[in-house]
Amino acid sequence: GVLRSVVGALSNSTGASVGVAFLTSFTFYMIVFHMLSNLPLDQPLYFGVHMRFWMQAHIVAFCWLGMGAASVWRAAGSAQRVIALGTTLVLVAAQLGMHYRKLDQSDNQYVKLYGEMHLGSLPKDAILVVKGDVITNSIRYLQRCEGYRPDVQHLDQSMMTYEWFTKKQARHFRNIEFPNIVYNPYKEEGYSMELFLETNARDPARPAFLCGGWYHDEVPAHLGGGVPGFKTWPVGPCDRIRAEEDEISLPVWVEEAESMTPHYNPPPEGRYSEDSWERVTLTDYWAAKHKLPYALLTWAIENQDDQEALQQAGARFEDLITEHPDPPDYFYKNAGITFGRLRLPGNQCKMVNNFARFLLKTSEGAEHTRDIVKIVKDYISHVKRIKEAGAKADC
Repeated sequence: GVLRSVVGALSNSTGASVGVAFLTSFTFYMIVFHMLSNLPLDQPLYFGVHMRFWMQAHIVAFCWLGMGAASVWRAAGSAQRVIALGTTLVLVAAQLGMHYRKLDQSDNQYVKLYGEMHLGSLPKDAILVVKGDVITNSIRYLQRCEGYRPDVQHLDQSMMTYEWFTKKQARHFRNIEFPNIVYNPYKEEGYSMELFLETNARDPARPAFLCGGWYHDEVPAHLGGGVPGFKTWPVGPCDRIRAEEDEISLPVWVEEAESMTPHYNPPPEGRYSEDSWERVTLTDYWAAKHKLPYALLTWAIENQDDQEALQQAGARFEDLITEHPDPPDYFYKNAGITFGRLRLPGNQCKMVNNFARFLLKTSEGAEHTRDIVKIVKDYISHVKRIKEAGAKADC
């Protein structure tokens, strides 16, 4: 097929224009598109997104295959139609036999359910600020196509950075005021997220939430990042946005988080590869489950090892590790830190067990695990001395 296109392009035949078009489009796509592609291809998800654009080049390649096959079949004379039909049916049947089971997605509702996980537990009339393709598109589908939770005001931060967004979309948002033309604090006609939240996120009747993180940190990273004047509190798959001066107690925070616990039946481990959006929903689900106990641990450390917060974190880490089919190393590491700070009988044993499992799974270098290795070795020596003395050890 390629040879026929080249010959046609170099001749004065009627196929010359077709050959030139095929060769030019294929060459342009393979060279120019890949030169301009700016996705980080070392990351499986982005490489998978990049691969989906190869369908355009495949169209030209399949046309060449057809042209080449037609040239071969003509050699069969009067039997060419029968041979062509038989070959086509065999190839189609072979593709179905080899790939149907893998590509059968008739039960795939994971992205839809992922969107429901984010929307379902939000309070009535909530404002939801999001970042990320799969979060944005799953929520947009549910609201626009299925009429699910239309009371939630859903704003995609990346879309807010375009001038057309306010001009074309602002009228669709009830009681949302855009302080200027575009979300960009560095433009004269722009506004910051701080100003947007000051304008819209202080009404308790319309609580604001963040999913996927901030598009842009307006507080420098070395100072913790985020948006001046506001803090985020993990509550389920999203974070509650509160004014910095708002004081809430630990029980109130935990109660709100409990009411928004993510309910999602994620895809089985290993069913989807790392370049799929289904795999992203799986990763995000476990990250959402880990977020609250980790935030409780952080809050406890900032408040002189608050024992109530540490107990809440420890219980949730234990549940999380039990529920996850193959817990990542940092689950065990953070659980070990939690139990190490809890001043209750038996928690040293839990600390060492979690640290030991962390060391068995982690790929971190010795410079990052040296302190944990020392804790485990010291505790093992301590247990040996206790047993040699005839006493009963915790572990």
